[in-house]
Amino acid sequence: MLTQTRPESDVSTAILSAGERAFAEFGYAGASMRGIARDAGVNQAMIAYYFGSKEGLLHAIMRRRSSVVNAQREALLSTLLARGEPTVDDLIEAFLAPLVELATDEEQGGYSYVRMLAVFMHSVDEVAKQVIAENFDGIARRFTDAFRMIEPRMTESDAIRAYLLSLGTGIAAVGIEGRAGRMTNRYDHPDTAKLLRAVVAYSSAGVRALMNRD
Repeated sequence: MLTQTRPESDVSTAILSAGERAFAEFGYAGASMRGIARDAGVNQAMIAYYFGSKEGLLHAIMRRRSSVVNAQREALLSTLLARGEPTVDDLIEAFLAPLVELATDEEQGGYSYVRMLAVFMHSVDEVAKQVIAENFDGIARRFTDAFRMIEPRMTESDAIRAYLLSLGTGIAAVGIEGRAGRMTNRYDHPDTAKLLRAVVAYSSAGVRALMNRD
Protein backbone atom coordinates (compact mmCIF):
# COMPACT_ATOMS: atom_id res chain seq x y z
CA MET A 1 0.00 0.00 0.00
CA LEU A 2 0.98 3.64 -0.47
CA THR A 3 3.24 4.98 2.25
CA GLN A 4 3.88 8.54 3.40
CA THR A 5 7.41 8.49 2.00
CA ARG A 6 6.60 7.24 -1.49
CA PRO A 7 7.01 10.11 -4.01
CA GLU A 8 3.92 11.04 -6.01
CA SER A 9 5.78 10.53 -9.27
CA ASP A 10 6.55 6.96 -8.24
CA VAL A 11 2.90 6.36 -7.39
CA SER A 12 1.54 7.64 -10.70
CA THR A 13 4.21 5.78 -12.68
CA ALA A 14 3.45 2.54 -10.83
CA ILE A 15 -0.25 2.92 -11.64
CA LEU A 16 0.45 3.68 -15.31
CA SER A 17 2.73 0.66 -15.65
CA ALA A 18 0.31 -1.65 -13.86
CA GLY A 19 -2.56 -0.41 -16.01
CA GLU A 20 -0.52 -0.96 -19.16
CA ARG A 21 0.16 -4.56 -18.16
CA ALA A 22 -3.50 -5.15 -17.30
CA PHE A 23 -4.87 -3.69 -20.54
CA ALA A 24 -2.31 -5.70 -22.52
CA GLU A 25 -3.38 -8.90 -20.78
CA PHE A 26 -7.15 -8.45 -20.49
CA GLY A 27 -8.13 -5.66 -22.87
CA TYR A 28 -10.00 -2.56 -21.79
CA ALA A 29 -13.22 -4.23 -20.69
CA GLY A 30 -11.51 -7.12 -18.95
CA ALA A 31 -8.96 -5.13 -16.96
CA SER A 32 -9.89 -4.72 -13.30
CA MET A 33 -9.26 -1.49 -11.41
CA ARG A 34 -8.84 -3.57 -8.26
CA GLY A 35 -6.24 -5.73 -9.99
CA ILE A 36 -4.40 -2.68 -11.31
CA ALA A 37 -4.31 -1.15 -7.85
CA ARG A 38 -3.02 -4.38 -6.36
CA ASP A 39 -0.29 -4.67 -9.00
CA ALA A 40 0.73 -1.04 -8.47
CA GLY A 41 0.83 -1.43 -4.69
CA VAL A 42 -1.74 1.29 -4.03
CA ASN A 43 -5.33 1.41 -2.88
CA GLN A 44 -7.97 1.77 -5.58
CA ALA A 45 -8.90 5.30 -4.50
CA MET A 46 -5.45 6.47 -5.58
CA ILE A 47 -6.23 5.59 -9.21
CA ALA A 48 -9.30 7.83 -9.04
CA TYR A 49 -7.24 10.55 -7.38
CA TYR A 50 -4.62 10.61 -10.14
CA PHE A 51 -6.61 9.63 -13.23
CA GLY A 52 -10.30 10.02 -12.40
CA SER A 53 -11.60 6.82 -13.95
CA LYS A 54 -10.65 3.70 -15.85
CA GLU A 55 -11.04 5.59 -19.11
CA GLY A 56 -8.93 8.46 -17.78
CA LEU A 57 -6.23 5.98 -16.83
CA LEU A 58 -6.27 4.47 -20.32
CA HIS A 59 -5.89 7.87 -21.96
CA ALA A 60 -2.97 8.71 -19.67
CA ILE A 61 -1.28 5.38 -20.38
CA MET A 62 -1.59 5.87 -24.12
CA ARG A 63 -0.38 9.49 -24.03
CA ARG A 64 2.67 8.58 -21.98
CA ARG A 65 4.06 6.36 -24.72
CA SER A 66 2.42 7.67 -27.90
CA SER A 67 3.62 11.23 -27.40
CA VAL A 68 7.23 10.01 -27.38
CA VAL A 69 6.82 7.49 -30.20
CA ASN A 70 4.97 9.95 -32.43
CA ALA A 71 7.47 12.74 -31.80
CA GLN A 72 10.26 10.40 -32.88
CA ARG A 73 8.29 9.37 -35.97
CA GLU A 74 7.60 12.98 -36.90
CA ALA A 75 11.25 13.95 -36.48
CA LEU A 76 12.43 11.04 -38.63
CA LEU A 77 9.86 11.79 -41.32
CA SER A 78 10.69 15.50 -41.37
CA THR A 79 14.38 14.68 -41.80
CA LEU A 80 13.64 12.31 -44.68
CA LEU A 81 11.43 14.83 -46.47
CA ALA A 82 13.98 17.60 -46.00
CA ARG A 83 16.63 15.46 -47.70
CA GLY A 84 14.45 14.78 -50.71
CA GLU A 85 12.10 12.01 -51.78
CA PRO A 86 12.43 9.09 -49.32
CA THR A 87 12.32 5.44 -50.31
CA VAL A 88 9.66 2.99 -49.18
CA ASP A 89 12.20 1.39 -46.85
CA ASP A 90 12.99 4.81 -45.37
CA LEU A 91 9.35 5.52 -44.57
CA ILE A 92 8.64 2.13 -43.05
CA GLU A 93 11.72 2.29 -40.88
CA ALA A 94 10.78 5.81 -39.75
CA PHE A 95 7.41 4.79 -38.36
CA LEU A 96 8.36 1.33 -37.11
CA ALA A 97 11.76 1.96 -35.52
CA PRO A 98 10.51 3.95 -32.51
CA LEU A 99 7.94 1.25 -31.74
CA VAL A 100 10.23 -1.75 -32.20
CA GLU A 101 13.00 -0.09 -30.20
CA LEU A 102 10.62 0.72 -27.36
CA ALA A 103 9.18 -2.81 -27.35
CA THR A 104 12.61 -4.40 -27.05
CA ASP A 105 13.87 -2.00 -24.36
CA GLU A 106 13.48 -3.92 -21.10
CA GLU A 107 14.38 -0.91 -18.97
CA GLN A 108 11.49 1.11 -20.37
CA GLY A 109 9.07 -1.79 -20.14
CA GLY A 110 7.70 -1.07 -23.59
CA TYR A 111 6.78 -4.65 -24.42
CA SER A 112 3.50 -4.40 -22.49
CA TYR A 113 2.64 -1.21 -24.34
CA VAL A 114 3.10 -2.86 -27.74
CA ARG A 115 1.08 -5.87 -26.58
CA MET A 116 -1.64 -3.44 -25.54
CA LEU A 117 -1.60 -1.83 -28.99
CA ALA A 118 -1.98 -5.25 -30.59
CA VAL A 119 -5.05 -5.93 -28.45
CA PHE A 120 -6.60 -2.51 -29.04
CA MET A 121 -6.01 -2.50 -32.80
CA HIS A 122 -8.38 -5.47 -33.09
CA SER A 123 -10.75 -4.50 -30.31
CA VAL A 124 -14.46 -3.87 -30.87
CA ASP A 125 -14.60 -1.77 -27.71
CA GLU A 126 -15.52 1.83 -28.56
CA VAL A 127 -13.23 3.31 -25.92
CA ALA A 128 -10.27 1.33 -27.24
CA LYS A 129 -11.01 2.35 -30.83
CA GLN A 130 -11.36 5.99 -29.79
CA VAL A 131 -8.06 6.10 -27.93
CA ILE A 132 -6.21 4.52 -30.86
CA ALA A 133 -7.72 7.04 -33.28
CA GLU A 134 -6.97 10.03 -31.06
CA ASN A 135 -3.35 9.07 -30.57
CA PHE A 136 -2.36 7.67 -33.95
CA ASP A 137 -4.60 8.78 -36.82
CA GLY A 138 -2.75 12.08 -37.25
CA ILE A 139 0.72 10.57 -37.62
CA ALA A 140 -0.68 7.76 -39.77
CA ARG A 141 -2.01 10.31 -42.26
CA ARG A 142 1.44 11.90 -42.49
CA PHE A 143 2.92 8.58 -43.58
CA THR A 144 0.10 7.59 -45.93
CA ASP A 145 0.52 10.97 -47.65
CA ALA A 146 4.25 10.24 -47.94
CA PHE A 147 3.56 6.88 -49.57
CA ARG A 148 1.38 8.62 -52.15
CA MET A 149 4.02 11.27 -52.71
CA ILE A 150 6.42 8.51 -53.77
CA GLU A 151 3.78 6.89 -55.98
CA PRO A 152 0.98 9.36 -56.90
CA ARG A 153 -1.02 6.60 -58.60
CA MET A 154 -1.42 4.81 -55.28
CA THR A 155 -4.96 5.11 -53.99
CA GLU A 156 -5.68 6.48 -50.55
CA SER A 157 -7.15 3.13 -49.56
CA ASP A 158 -4.02 1.25 -50.59
CA ALA A 159 -1.85 3.77 -48.75
CA ILE A 160 -3.85 3.17 -45.58
CA ARG A 161 -3.57 -0.59 -46.06
CA ALA A 162 0.18 -0.21 -46.60
CA TYR A 163 0.55 1.67 -43.34
CA LEU A 164 -1.64 -0.61 -41.24
CA LEU A 165 -0.27 -3.87 -42.64
CA SER A 166 3.29 -2.68 -42.06
CA LEU A 167 2.40 -1.56 -38.55
CA GLY A 168 0.80 -4.93 -37.85
CA THR A 169 3.93 -6.68 -39.09
CA GLY A 170 6.10 -4.61 -36.74
CA ILE A 171 3.90 -5.31 -33.75
CA ALA A 172 3.67 -9.02 -34.60
CA ALA A 173 7.44 -9.29 -35.06
CA VAL A 174 8.00 -8.25 -31.45
CA GLY A 175 5.57 -10.87 -30.19
CA ILE A 176 6.54 -13.91 -32.27
CA GLU A 177 10.01 -14.41 -30.85
CA GLY A 178 8.79 -16.77 -28.14
CA ARG A 179 6.90 -19.01 -30.52
CA ALA A 180 9.63 -18.88 -33.15
CA GLY A 181 12.16 -20.08 -30.61
CA ARG A 182 9.94 -23.02 -29.71
CA MET A 183 9.70 -24.15 -33.33
CA THR A 184 13.40 -25.04 -33.46
CA ASN A 185 16.35 -24.96 -31.09
CA ARG A 186 18.41 -23.47 -33.94
CA TYR A 187 16.36 -20.26 -34.14
CA ASP A 188 18.56 -17.17 -34.27
CA HIS A 189 16.98 -14.62 -31.92
CA PRO A 190 17.80 -11.27 -33.51
CA ASP A 191 18.87 -8.12 -31.73
CA THR A 192 16.72 -5.00 -32.18
CA ALA A 193 18.56 -3.74 -35.25
CA LYS A 194 18.39 -7.09 -37.02
CA LEU A 195 14.71 -7.52 -36.15
CA LEU A 196 13.94 -4.06 -37.52
CA ARG A 197 15.80 -4.78 -40.77
CA ALA A 198 13.78 -7.96 -41.24
CA VAL A 199 10.48 -6.18 -40.62
CA VAL A 200 11.37 -3.33 -42.98
CA ALA A 201 12.44 -5.73 -45.74
CA TYR A 202 9.27 -7.81 -45.40
CA SER A 203 6.92 -4.83 -45.21
CA SER A 204 8.59 -2.91 -48.04
CA ALA A 205 7.91 -5.70 -50.50
CA GLY A 206 4.21 -5.62 -49.64
CA VAL A 207 3.97 -1.85 -49.86
CA ARG A 208 5.67 -1.84 -53.27
CA ALA A 209 3.19 -4.44 -54.45
CA LEU A 210 0.32 -2.17 -53.41
CA MET A 211 1.99 0.78 -55.13
CA ASN A 212 2.30 -1.15 -58.39
CA ARG A 213 -1.22 -2.52 -58.52
CA ASP A 214 -3.22 -1.74 -61.66
